[in-house]
Amino acid sequence: MIEELIEWARLDCLPAAQRMGLRREAAALTVRHRRLRAHWASHLQETRTAMLASARQALASAAPPRTAFLMGAGQLHDVPLDALLPLFERIDLVDICFGPAARTAARRYPDRVRCVMLDVSGVLDQPLMDPHGAVFQPPGKAWCASVNLLSQLPLAPCAAQLARGMDEQDVERYGRAIQDAHIDALNKADHAFLVIEYAQTAEGRPDEILLPGLPERLASSGWHAGAAWHWPLHPPGERATVSGRIMQSWTR
Repeated sequence: MIEELIEWARLDCLPAAQRMGLRREAAALTVRHRRLRAHWASHLQETRTAMLASARQALASAAPPRTAFLMGAGQLHDVPLDALLPLFERIDLVDICFGPAARTAARRYPDRVRCVMLDVSGVLDQPLMDPHGAVFQPPGKAWCASVNLLSQLPLAPCAAQLARGMDEQDVERYGRAIQDAHIDALNKADHAFLVIEYAQTAEGRPDEILLPGLPERLASSGWHAGAAWHWPLHPPGERATVSGRIMQSWTR
């Protein structure tokens, strides 16, 4: 608890996100990341490797981007910033909360790295708005990356709608709309990268496919599947049941 309070104090957070408890959750995640660093190291490295491959692919295109727009990069846990810096003139780190590492990078490279505090879903301050109308449209000419973000976007807004009395099925549709709007926004960028949670794994149970139909939708929209890997989200000793996620990277 004390560790989380210390991390909470070190975070900068969008007011709307803080009102929904997301500053507290970001602090808890930072502490958990530190505790499970060895278990999560492979997942974080796989994310960095996939991001770097996507960035290099974009730069090899006929119209290479000069800037990068990295959504979900507020903690820099899974962002290969040092490797990306030589590739782009400017890198925008985009999130609702920023930790010391991101702020330090922005100070160290003041003309090249920016911390952009932004709710890309657009619904934290406008919960009654259609997600497709609220979503932020990332810059089309940049290489736009959604870093382990898609599954997180609907969590707080959906919890808020449940608390307001919205029917559970309507909440599920609302959450899917938030995710669909995010992907639609990425589809408008010239170059994009996305990581999805493809399936949930649990010890002694068959894998559960998450977001059924999404890989097919991505493929039909010009996305190309990249590396897939396992993230031991709840490793042995943390919970009664060992569980994780199968992650998959996509590039367009």
